[in-house]
Amino acid sequence: MRLVSVKIDEQTWKQISTKLTNVEALKVLREVVNYATERLRSRIDELKPSRDAIAFLSDGKEFLTINVTRTNLRIYFQPSCGALFSKDEKFAVEKVSIWEGSFQKSSGKYRAMTAWVSKEGHLPAIKKMLDKIPTSQ
Repeated sequence: MRLVSVKIDEQTWKQISTKLTNVEALKVLREVVNYATERLRSRIDELKPSRDAIAFLSDGKEFLTINVTRTNLRIYFQPSCGALFSKDEKFAVEKVSIWEGSFQKSSGKYRAMTAWVSKEGHLPAIKKMLDKIPTSQ
């Protein structure tokens, strides 16, 4: 069990909120970060926040990144996250992009994707996606 602080300080939230002008998307960001940090706490070694992104690291590798734009969030599920996605799966978010290069022959699924979200209505789908990430490696 890892005992790493997985909090984002208020200064970082202020920096991000100056870039993300959509109030609803900012609420979604906080909810997604809180959900991911709580659910994946045992896996996270470090959180690397910047002015426009929050990266989740495990064993020195980014496995999940939330990129902030002016109107929405792009959530990158890196191959190292351990999740598997089917091309046929549908998620109720703005847009999904499967990373073709992450195809895994043994499972017939993809190991990486990007999801665009900005509305509170997207939260159930993004939580379902986050639930695909194993809590241990």
